[in-house]
Amino acid sequence: MTRRIAIYGGSFDPFHLGHLVPTVRAQETFHFEAVYFVPAGSPPHKDAAPLTAVTHRLAMVAMATLPYENFFTSDDEVFAPQPTYSVETVRRFQRQFPDSTLYFILGSDSFSQIATWEHWEELVDSVHLVVLHRAHMWGRELEARVPARLRPRMRLAEPFEQVPDPEELTVYLLNHEPFPISGTSIRNRQSRGLPIRELVPHEVHSYIEKYGLYLPTAGTEE
Repeated sequence: MTRRIAIYGGSFDPFHLGHLVPTVRAQETFHFEAVYFVPAGSPPHKDAAPLTAVTHRLAMVAMATLPYENFFTSDDEVFAPQPTYSVETVRRFQRQFPDSTLYFILGSDSFSQIATWEHWEELVDSVHLVVLHRAHMWGRELEARVPARLRPRMRLAEPFEQVPDPEELTVYLLNHEPFPISGTSIRNRQSRGLPIRELVPHEVHSYIEKYGLYLPTAGTEE
């Protein structure tokens, strides 16, 4: 088996169990030597709503992933002055790990919109994809939304199965139990005083409480 490196980018606002647990399943299935979480300073696919300060988002990812030996947090993009695109992220990791096999992790909701991404064809032709199961976007609906040229590459992967090194570019659909939570729903719950303790890693919950994040008066990054 060649050395496997995974990349998982996102705004992580906040980092929650819908990010962490499926990635643990991916690690247990693909046996990545390292998984790099890459918080974005200015994600190109988010709406105009301001994000929580990047220092907070970076800290939450770092704290939540610290207990996992193969999980790492990358700060390469958090202070970028302009939006960074996934294809640029992959290029950077290809330069950093030229002898490794790279996998790009994303949710099925994002994968369903991949044809709208900047230079998406270069992205999918340069890296294997691991698609995480989002409850509202899977199966036939997901297949109908992705570009036709990607459908022959799509392969269902069950958690814990032995996945051999792919001979050609592959889109793995990781068929784990979906988590019906999102950063938006967590922020909304916190702002309304509803419990979020069971939705985020305990380190993230403690951090949110300590710094008063996502409250109606909480400051956000302009």
